[in-house]
Amino acid sequence: MTTVKGNLGQDPQNNDSKQQRTAGAILETPQWRKRLEGLTDQPDGSGSGPRAPRRRRAASSTGELVRRNPVFTVALAAAVVPRLVAMLGFQPAILFRMDSFDYLWGSLHVSPNVINTGGYSLFLWLLRPFHSLVLVVALQHLMGLGMAVMIYALLRRYRLPGWGATLAATPVLFDPAQLLLEQLVMADVLATLLTVGALVLLLSAPLSPWRAATAGLLMGLSVIVRPTVLPFVILMPLYLLIRRAGWRRVTATLAAGALPVLAYAGCFDAAHGSFNLTDSNGLFLWSRTMSFARCSVIHPPPDLQPLCPEAQPGHLANPDPVRRPSHYLWNRGTWQWQPPVQQFVPNAAAFTEANNVRAQRFAVRAIMAQPLSYAHVVLHETSLPFRALANPWRFPLNTAPNEGPLVKGNMRYATAGMAGYTGGQGPVRMIERNKYAAFLKQPFVYLLGVYQRVIFLPGPVLGLIILAGLVGLLIPRRRTWAGALLWVSAVVVMVLPTAVHEYTYRYLVPAVPLFCISAALIFRKLGPEPALKAAQAPSAGALQSAPAQPAAD
Repeated sequence: MTTVKGNLGQDPQNNDSKQQRTAGAILETPQWRKRLEGLTDQPDGSGSGPRAPRRRRAASSTGELVRRNPVFTVALAAAVVPRLVAMLGFQPAILFRMDSFDYLWGSLHVSPNVINTGGYSLFLWLLRPFHSLVLVVALQHLMGLGMAVMIYALLRRYRLPGWGATLAATPVLFDPAQLLLEQLVMADVLATLLTVGALVLLLSAPLSPWRAATAGLLMGLSVIVRPTVLPFVILMPLYLLIRRAGWRRVTATLAAGALPVLAYAGCFDAAHGSFNLTDSNGLFLWSRTMSFARCSVIHPPPDLQPLCPEAQPGHLANPDPVRRPSHYLWNRGTWQWQPPVQQFVPNAAAFTEANNVRAQRFAVRAIMAQPLSYAHVVLHETSLPFRALANPWRFPLNTAPNEGPLVKGNMRYATAGMAGYTGGQGPVRMIERNKYAAFLKQPFVYLLGVYQRVIFLPGPVLGLIILAGLVGLLIPRRRTWAGALLWVSAVVVMVLPTAVHEYTYRYLVPAVPLFCISAALIFRKLGPEPALKAAQAPSAGALQSAPAQPAAD
C-alpha cells in the first residue's frame, strides 16, 4: 500500500529534478509500514519480535559512541578504578562529623532540619529500604562520572575536539578532592549534579519552554539540597531574558526554579514557625563577622552587645582574623548556647528563629559599618587555595587522633542515626580517632594515598583555569553567553560560602567543573551558540521563502 505525500499542484515550470522528487514522494512507503518493518526482520512483518533487533541496535549505538569518542571512553573507564579503590579502602562510607549524622537522622525522621536543608535527607530516605551506605556512595560515584559525561557532551556540542572536551572533564574524573566528596555521606555531590545538569540542559538542549522549566526545576531542587546556589534561581531566567529567549521560557524557568524553594520554605514554616530554608543563615553570617567585627565601630544596641567578639568566652574574646568562624559557632560557651539545654538532637537549642534573627541583625550592622574589612576577609580566604600547590582536602590515611571526641550526647545521637539507617553502629566510634568515621582497609588506603600524592589539581593551575575563563569573556571573538553564565555561576559557588561563613576547600570543589567548561569554551570552533539557535524563532520571511516539505504521517 502507498499513499500520496506531496503537493500535486506544483508550478508547471518545475524542472525534471523537482518532478522526480514529487514522483518519489508519491511512491514513498508509508511511515507506519516503515515502523512495522523496523520492528521485525522481514518486510512482510514476520520475525521473532522486537527484542533482539532493539538489543542489537542498542549495542550498535553504544559501539558507535565508543568508536567516535575513544579518548573520553578510555578516560571514563580509567576513572572508575580510583573510585573502586576508595570504596574498598573506606568502608562503608566516610561520615563527616555531625553533618553526616544530621542527614541520617533527617532520613529517619523526615522533617526540615534547622541547620542544613533537607533535600539530601530525602535522597537518603529514598534509599533507606536498602539499609546500605555503600549503595549511597556508589550512586554518588556514578553521579561524579555522570557529571563528566555532561561536561563532555556540552563541549562537544560547542564544537570542541574530543581530546579538549575530555581534558575539561579531567578534574571531575580524577581529582582526589572530587573522589573524597563522592565517598562522603554529604550533600555536596548531589547538589553539584543537579546544578551542572540544570546549566547543561539550559545551554545545550533545544530551548523549548518545557526544557527551560526542567532546567529551572533541577536548580530549585539543588537549592533545597545546598542553599548556596539560591542566586541561580534568579540568574538563570536573567540569562534567558538577556538572550531574548522569550517570556514563556523566562517565566517557565523562574516559576519551576522557585516552586521547590517555596514549597520547602512552607514546610519549614509549618515545622519551625519561620518561612525560611533554615534557622542557621543568620548565625553562620554572624560567625563570619567575628573575623573582623569591632563593636567600637559598629555601636550595636544593648541587646546585640553580647554578640560582640570581646563578649565571647575565653580566648575567643581576643579578635583574631586567622581564627575560623566555626570556633565561634560551635563553642558551647558562646551566647547562642546559653542557657545550656540538654536535648537528644544536639543543636536544636541554639539554632532557633529568635537566635537566627538576632545574629543576622548584628551581622548586617557589622558588614554595613565595616564593608572594607568584610571584603578583605572574604577575598583573603577566597585566594587561599591558589597560594598552595596542594590542598588539605585529602583522604585520611591513618586513625591518629586529630579531633576532639564527640561529647556524650552527640555520640548517642550519632549512633542512633547510624543504627536506624543501617541496622548497626558501623564506624561511628572511629570518629573519636579521626574526624572522618570509616573503617580503613589496607592496601587500598595506601594505594589511594600514593594516588593523591601524584594526581591532584594544583591550586595555581586552577587559578589559571579561572583566569582563562575570564580572558575569554574579554575577547569578543571568543566570548559566549554560555561561558559568561558558567563563569559567573562558578564565582558564586566559590565565593558565597566563604562570604556567609568561612573558607574550606570542600566548598570550592563544586565550582571546578563550571570553571573548566567556561575556560574550555574559549577554544571552540567559531560559530553560533547551539542554545541561541534553538531559542530564537525563525522569522516570517524565512518561513515564507522556505521550500515546501512533504507532510509527515
